Amino acid sequence: MDYLVREISMTDYPDIYLLNQDFNPNFSSFSEEKVKEKIALIIRETKDKIFVFELNNEVVGYIHGSPYELLFADPLINVLGFVVKERYRNQGIGSKLMDCLEHWARKEGYSGIKLLSHPSRERAHRIYLKRGYQFTKDQKNFIKSFN
Repeated sequence: MDYLVREISMTDYPDIYLLNQDFNPNFSSFSEEKVKEKIALIIRETKDKIFVFELNNEVVGYIHGSPYELLFADPLINVLGFVVKERYRNQGIGSKLMDCLEHWARKEGYSGIKLLSHPSRERAHRIYLKRGYQFTKDQKNFIKSFN
């Protein structure tokens, strides 16, 4: 497998848009142009780190980590997005992306990584547990939209 794991670039926006659609078709209302704008904003204005997995010049996965501070713990990285194109799953791509984010987070001095995963994603949960992540609690997520 000829691949490259690297930081996201502005030219990745069409592939990221398609990955988001692959992950959840309900994301279709978030246009390709909005994805492009969001990548530019994240690169320019945040300390977030987004790594992409490129296979034969196509981005087939990404992981998005965002630093955050808490009043009760040392700083962590929160995984905000983690997608591998469906036909490339179960080939170790997600593990390589996680390796890259974990390596970066350690090097930058963060105390760990937190991620949320839907209860139905049992296969992913087994992978996280094998990697040393600990299950901490079930949660309900709430959102209030201002549109």
